Amino acid sequence: MKFVHLVIFGVLGIGGFVAVKDMIRPRPPTLEFFVEGDAAVVVGRTDSYSHNLVKDFVRENPEVKTLILQAMPGTQDVVTNTRLVRGIREAGLATHVPSNGQIASGAVDWFIAGSPRTIDCGAMIGVHSWGSPLGSRGDQTLFDPQRGMQRDFLKDMGVDPDFYEFTRAAAGPDDIHWLTVDEMLRFGLIEQEPDCEP
Repeated sequence: MKFVHLVIFGVLGIGGFVAVKDMIRPRPPTLEFFVEGDAAVVVGRTDSYSHNLVKDFVRENPEVKTLILQAMPGTQDVVTNTRLVRGIREAGLATHVPSNGQIASGAVDWFIAGSPRTIDCGAMIGVHSWGSPLGSRGDQTLFDPQRGMQRDFLKDMGVDPDFYEFTRAAAGPDDIHWLTVDEMLRFGLIEQEPDCEP
């Protein structure tokens, strides 16, 4: 009987070791940079593990001056995302969404953090409200833990802080509103229209 217990504990011990080993194994990146000369194409999303992502990239790639936001569906951690993108402004990086680029949700903060910010004709930038059990869809009467932080971020980036309320009212958490060029100009996301030749 003692032998059986030893075998069981041994198996459990090995299983626990493997579980811990898996926990400390480096996670694959959820967001990637592809450097092309003095620009870098950005693809993917951020999450709660993305704290030093921008600072590390800037330190390792000092030649990069522009982030080309290609395909970024958003973030899994709004607070971390808003804090880390301030590194884009601190590094003096420009942001650009190309004609076949599509960014949405928390990825819009990446675009906003750039200076200058530019788009090509056809670029898609999508916004929506966040959702929680307490409410969503632009309901300004409910507690909004992100409002102050987001408005401060927008103001610091030279964007009309009312853009935050606009995004909450524009679409529900499971929907998306693709910004028009006029809306981008209205809130200060861009300073001039892209050159769209017929």
